Amino acid sequence: MARQPENSHVRLANPGSLGGVTILRRGYSFTDGSDGLGRLDAGLFFLAYQRDPETGFSPIQRALSRIDPLNEYIQHVGSGLWACPPGVQQGGFWGQTLFS
Repeated sequence: MARQPENSHVRLANPGSLGGVTILRRGYSFTDGSDGLGRLDAGLFFLAYQRDPETGFSPIQRALSRIDPLNEYIQHVGSGLWACPPGVQQGGFWGQTLFS
């Protein structure tokens, strides 16, 4: 069976290559016609879920930024980071664990 190249995107982001670092992730492709100059306006919305971005997303991103050949074709446009509190317990309030 053929192995993935050492610098492949999939291998670099694999938990086995990162000491077990994992995140829940999903990409959503989009196309929005052309940009007015005849170029396709398209891309990928990337969503990732983890308890702590410093121990989840950041180590993965650092590994990818060093040697991922896909970087030649990527243009980062924007980012956001949101806290998503767990559900509400009986007698509590939404977001209580963020403030406790």
